[in-house]
Amino acid sequence: MVGRGRLPGLVPHRRRRGQALVEFALLALILVLMLAGAVDFGRAFSAWIAMGNMARAGAQYGTIVPLVDPSSSDGISVSEIQADMVAAALTEQPSIFGSVPTVSAEWITGSACLARVTVTYNFEPLLQIPPIPSSITLSRRAQMRIQYVPPGYSCSS
Repeated sequence: MVGRGRLPGLVPHRRRRGQALVEFALLALILVLMLAGAVDFGRAFSAWIAMGNMARAGAQYGTIVPLVDPSSSDGISVSEIQADMVAAALTEQPSIFGSVPTVSAEWITGSACLARVTVTYNFEPLLQIPPIPSSITLSRRAQMRIQYVPPGYSCSS
């Protein structure tokens, strides 16, 4: 009589019961890390866009303020223009994720006649694991040329 035997290499079902659970647990960890990385990347990109908007708003303000007229006693000084450019940038967006970025403004006189604003922000990722730094410095700069200088005014200080 020929008996019914098992094929070699087959494992009974009861021994593989937790295999799918273990595989899911290992893959779930990787998927959660990928999701957290995507969220951090989205936050960094959002901050980068906000910083660009801030820099452009400050530089645009620097191109429309009255220009310095050294012969006039009521002219606005370059330092006042730069302070107003910083204020205009921070009016656009006062904070990014609850912290205020660093804004610096330059009103470049001479032949260039430029308004330049630089916004710097220390981005802190939510995911704090060793290959990812605890803080990433993001910087955006906007520069605009003053196209029209009214008669009687000068771009030099």
